[in-house]
Amino acid sequence: MRVGCVLMQKNEVNALEPWLLYHAHLFGMENLCVIDHGSTHPRVLNTLSWYEAEGLNVVRLPAEANYQRKGEFVTEQLNRLDETGDYDLLLPIDCDEFLALRREDGRFTCNRGEILACLGQYLGRPETLEIKQNLLNLLGHPGRFWVFPYQKVFFSAGHVGVVDHGSHTDVSGRGNGLLETSLVYLHFHHKSWDEQVKAGKEKLRPFVDVDDPEALAAFRGPGWHLLVHINAGEAAYQDLMKGGPGLSEADGLLELFAELNIDPLFFQRPVPEVNAI
Repeated sequence: MRVGCVLMQKNEVNALEPWLLYHAHLFGMENLCVIDHGSTHPRVLNTLSWYEAEGLNVVRLPAEANYQRKGEFVTEQLNRLDETGDYDLLLPIDCDEFLALRREDGRFTCNRGEILACLGQYLGRPETLEIKQNLLNLLGHPGRFWVFPYQKVFFSAGHVGVVDHGSHTDVSGRGNGLLETSLVYLHFHHKSWDEQVKAGKEKLRPFVDVDDPEALAAFRGPGWHLLVHINAGEAAYQDLMKGGPGLSEADGLLELFAELNIDPLFFQRPVPEVNAI
């Protein structure tokens, strides 16, 4: 079984290398495709070049490429991989999403063998395959997560649809049905407050005037969920990071991070300025 993953990113300084190492462990570096949307940060550029030499597929878009067409760019690469005939499953994944599994007992794991066995159940399925849960990270609590509903899709070979901007749904209108899977995403969405605000505004900039508080408050376009924390403010954000009853873990995650040399707190590290590298 061969699984292909497509990621579109720009200047994901802290997350890119951990994402690559984790998913290369699952599927092989040669089966990962990164669409780079005009990254400028030297660390990101060096990471792409380094792992490209190790088999990573890199598609470089110019900085002026329209970010609002993200769904089109990702769909194009999914189809390109599908047309090779080499892949059994194709997953569009964001840079803060790490694939994992919900076991029958409700516990979560990042065990490679179990994830691959689960994926094997969906070979040849014509339906749009769904991922319905995400585990949101907590700052200062490596390996601990809040569990929330989610909505992402992926496809079996020969049945690739058309993904929307965030790969949440298949917008092809082909009427092939939906199939919920047992896969989940470990979602390293939360960064330090300053980085959270900076990253959120950068992703929203193509859609709304991020310097206009009224425009931000009224915005409901692509990526509007990024405003939840910004609008609530830093105090509410820090309260969310205190944890509490109901937190979950993914079995073996911290051990795997150590094996792969991934910093378990990569998501909250300060992003180095270009002149500091």
